[in-house]
Amino acid sequence: MRMKLQLSIIGILLSINVFADGYYTGLTSQDQPWSVIASVGKSKYHPSYHKDGDTTLARLALGNEMLLTGDIALGLELGVQNGSHIHLQIPYETLTVLGWFPVQTTLGPMFDLLVTAKSDPIGSSSFFAQLKGGVAYRHWRIKQKSINDLSQLAGEIQAGFGYPITALASLNLLYQGVFGNNPELQLNTYTKSGHVSNIPSLHGVLLGLSVNL
Repeated sequence: MRMKLQLSIIGILLSINVFADGYYTGLTSQDQPWSVIASVGKSKYHPSYHKDGDTTLARLALGNEMLLTGDIALGLELGVQNGSHIHLQIPYETLTVLGWFPVQTTLGPMFDLLVTAKSDPIGSSSFFAQLKGGVAYRHWRIKQKSINDLSQLAGEIQAGFGYPITALASLNLLYQGVFGNNPELQLNTYTKSGHVSNIPSLHGVLLGLSVNL
């Protein structure tokens, strides 16, 4: 998991270097560099139990464009996103032995800090490209008391396109990926306890409205 997070951060930094290569970097001259981004969408946690992983997303973020690098505006974004309820994948036979009902879990709200890159309009169109990457904090609460809760930092990436609808507002459509892994649930039928090591990954699509302040 740590290796994946390190690779994600390295990839983000390399992407920024590629954008910046050969361009002059300076402070943004925008009068209103701050923005509020509200997004909704659909996502899926993997692995998950049946269709438990399909959920509706809602995300609210505060962004600031701080640097101009050629045709790219770089900034930071701080966001919070709703969690979800899913069941752990435990065979029915094992549940019977343990005397448990299907184990419910709750993924709490996710907090993230992202480095953002936004291009100038592409070609003769008004569309612009967006790339965001950083880290997300997630907490997984298991309702079965004999299984541990888990908190982790994970790499996150968002990528897609935006379209201005006014001088201060734009719509954006982004893919969102939050790195995770198989929970690797280990059960002890003798002590009737369990342990999870990872939080499932998240893949989603976000439709957002960004308004400059």
